[in-house]
Amino acid sequence: MSVAFPEGMISVTTADGDIVILRICDLCGAAVVEGEGTDLGFHKRWHRLTGSGNWIDPATGRHHGPGNPAYPGGSPS
Repeated sequence: MSVAFPEGMISVTTADGDIVILRICDLCGAAVVEGEGTDLGFHKRWHRLTGSGNWIDPATGRHHGPGNPAYPGGSPS
């Protein structure tokens, strides 16, 4: 069994009617809230700093990170 992550951006409306923008990380599939003090760029910098942006999903065999042949120069920022 595998999980299919959406690509790009999605929005969610809260019970209070606020709209929250979520951007999907192409490295790990996390939904990252777009807001003041945090964004997808900050999340990807965290991947680079921790070395966690280069891994293989055991369920799908998909290579995430700089070694992915879909992004020869490295993953998109």
